[in-house]
Amino acid sequence: MTDTTKAVPGLEALKHRRSQVWDELLAQSRFVRTVQQGEVTKALYALYLIETYHYTRHNARNQALVGVRCDDDRHYQKFCFNHAEEEVGHEQMALHDVASMGLQPGFPIPRALPATEVLIAYLYWVSYQGNPLQRLGYSFWAESCYDYIRPLLGKVQKTLGLTPAQMTFFVAHSDIDAEHSQAVDEMIAKKCKTPEDWEDVAQVMETSLRLTWRMMDEVSDAYAQLVDGRSERAAFLKAL
Repeated sequence: MTDTTKAVPGLEALKHRRSQVWDELLAQSRFVRTVQQGEVTKALYALYLIETYHYTRHNARNQALVGVRCDDDRHYQKFCFNHAEEEVGHEQMALHDVASMGLQPGFPIPRALPATEVLIAYLYWVSYQGNPLQRLGYSFWAESCYDYIRPLLGKVQKTLGLTPAQMTFFVAHSDIDAEHSQAVDEMIAKKCKTPEDWEDVAQVMETSLRLTWRMMDEVSDAYAQLVDGRSERAAFLKAL
């Protein structure tokens, strides 16, 4: 696929804003700091994967919801439905990776943490109302996140001694999302016509990324409560 977006000023500004938020997240997140310091455990990583399962299982649905709303733009509608179809079932890879660390398939899945529920609700909200283009802001950072988190994934793999077969969610997505990211960039560059369009996409990009950051740090809090005996949520993970 040929990249036709390099000379689009609005897209370059969006990329700059994305990098600023990522830089802030990577410097301040407590979850990230734990990974960087080599202190991640299988139980902590499993808790993160479980939250990843929870929000990822809704991505195909809220993406398709945008397609339902934009029947006056068949090109964008087709993009939404195709992307939604490709996302179906990806959450199962997260559960596979949890089980691969020493659990039997079919382990009990705890309810999503409050921060994860907020992220899920926000993505449905921006998909259901407002500018149909705005959900592209979520895809804009999510499909390109490996440019930022690859060192963290390497640290997790090394610290926990995991094989690529135990990190299927991230390994598979890193290959799939490289093409998706370019397609999202091209869609944004083609469809954003007004300053309001660009700002709507940017706002959802930043807000959804910051909500994901909040979710990551809430995972750290949940893990601390589990280790300290203040919570029995996902107590089965103590066996890892």
